[in-house]
Amino acid sequence: MSADWLGQIPAFLIACVLLVGPGLPAALLLRLRGVVLLAGAIVVSLASIGAGSLLAPLVGLRWSFVPVVIVAAVITAIAAGLWFVRRSAEGIRGGDGPGVWIGIGTAALGWIAILVVGISSVEHPTQLYDGLFHLNAVEFILSNGDASPFHMTMVLPGATSTFYPTLWHALVALIVPFTSAVVPATNIMTIAVIAVIWPVALATVTSVLFPRHRAAAAWAPLVGFGFSVFPLGFLNWGVLYPNLIGTLQIPLILAFVILACRHGLPWAQRVGLALTAIAAMGATALGHPSALLGAVALLVPFAAWRAWQMARAGGMRTRVIVVIVGAGCAVALLTVWRFANVTTHEWLPNSTLAAALGEVAFLSPVGRATGLLVGPLAFIGIWTVVKSRRWWILASHAIAIFLFLAATWLPVLSLRSAIVGVWYDDATRVAALLGVMGLPLAALGATVSWDWIRTQKQQGRTVRAIAVLVVGILLAATHLSAVVSDVRYMRNVSFRFDAQSQGLSSEEAELFSLAATKLGPDSLVIGDPLTGAALLYAYTGRDVVFPHVTGKYGADAEFLARSLNTGTAEVCQSIDALGVTHVLDFGERELFENHFTTYRGLHELAGSPILTEVASVGESASLYEVTGCR
Repeated sequence: MSADWLGQIPAFLIACVLLVGPGLPAALLLRLRGVVLLAGAIVVSLASIGAGSLLAPLVGLRWSFVPVVIVAAVITAIAAGLWFVRRSAEGIRGGDGPGVWIGIGTAALGWIAILVVGISSVEHPTQLYDGLFHLNAVEFILSNGDASPFHMTMVLPGATSTFYPTLWHALVALIVPFTSAVVPATNIMTIAVIAVIWPVALATVTSVLFPRHRAAAAWAPLVGFGFSVFPLGFLNWGVLYPNLIGTLQIPLILAFVILACRHGLPWAQRVGLALTAIAAMGATALGHPSALLGAVALLVPFAAWRAWQMARAGGMRTRVIVVIVGAGCAVALLTVWRFANVTTHEWLPNSTLAAALGEVAFLSPVGRATGLLVGPLAFIGIWTVVKSRRWWILASHAIAIFLFLAATWLPVLSLRSAIVGVWYDDATRVAALLGVMGLPLAALGATVSWDWIRTQKQQGRTVRAIAVLVVGILLAATHLSAVVSDVRYMRNVSFRFDAQSQGLSSEEAELFSLAATKLGPDSLVIGDPLTGAALLYAYTGRDVVFPHVTGKYGADAEFLARSLNTGTAEVCQSIDALGVTHVLDFGERELFENHFTTYRGLHELAGSPILTEVASVGESASLYEVTGCR
């Protein structure tokens, strides 16, 4: 580990405390125990951060730890009231025992190592298309002191309100003071959420789904390494930070909804668990609404099963109520699903049905190298569930499979978009849902397999047991290919930071440092965002005309994007109207070429009669001052 990572250990520890600390008192008061305690703490912490981002501007507070503490204190008070009502109630246990903590700890250390190697340096920014928005959005929150999802108007200058999920950006903004900059804070928080939340989420949902197979919760965080499309795939595609923090919470929603519906709970405990589930839903929605809809879709079979149980046990009145409520919920879900559709038709189906089914079978979706262990383990888990006749679990996994097949194969585009338009028709985003039930099933399969190996050894069939164990280890090794491929892509593309980076180069970042000394607080800089020029905002806090590629920046901004290099009187009029003072030219290399013509006027600026070069680094990174329009 390089020195720059070691220097960020305090910031990493603060990020981990932020993910657990605010919600820990409430989780303890709710009598959660084992890994469910840690899961509850994470849920309440994220809910406190999300609710705090909404509350702060309403009461005149800038975004900081203060709103988080206020909300967490209120939630803790509610939990204390529920504790007082039922002081003698037993704890809600799940996933306890040393094996579970060893599995979670091992997984956490593994993800830390993988991500540190993949990102390479804490100073390396993501070089993917959406990274421009997400890095700048953190600076937008810091500059305005407002993390409300209803005030993320960065790409809508002049707007007073909109909606964009900001839980991720709010989290990162809270630890920027401890890392000194947006980029390292983003990388530190990326590692923290994956290393802390994902192993705990997998262990929790597995312990709740399969309480009779206690060892499965220990295996779940480990088999997660065999499913590289999530979380690593979300760092190599997009980059999908909001979807990442949202999808990480889906297993937690499932776990707490199922716990809240357990038979025989005192009403106070049931209320506490229900409120925790609602908090998880809220935090997930503020991470990304599509993740919440994905969780709801996976919960439909469980809800139907519980409704069936209630209808069978009750009389006619109960059955009528169940039917009416069920129909109302179905209509509500379909209505929300329709209005949440954000299809772009940008990503079309690119797989055959046979290939897609093969990816499902091996839990290696979206063209990744096929590992040969996790899929078969999931089949063993499925067979175990079949024998126990818990059909809703298989139905939930079937829904994830159906959504994935629709995204990656379904040729009827209108129907496909109606089904998966919530995820922009993007197979990568949808593929992550396969792991929500698939990985717990694989963990169950690992538990059954390990028990079989131990039984064989106890019965004197040592050679057979060792042979199966060796085969299992060899099959596990096949998953290394996908992990290595993702890490290599991170190092060579997604987080590459040198003269050959596809987005921002190290020379261009060096120019940002020079620019910070030459730009005043009222300076406004224009540049092609696709070259990385947009990140001047995230690096220095100086305003830019285009903080992202897409947005509604106005007619003058659009005109300059097309025509600034002509240096005409009309160009000067638009410059004066916007108040542009400087221009960045980072050459011709762009991280995404589809929008090149949109910004063609921000290239080839040398020799412009209205611009004077005031700083440069290397051959292609230049900062110009507007001098010929006054």
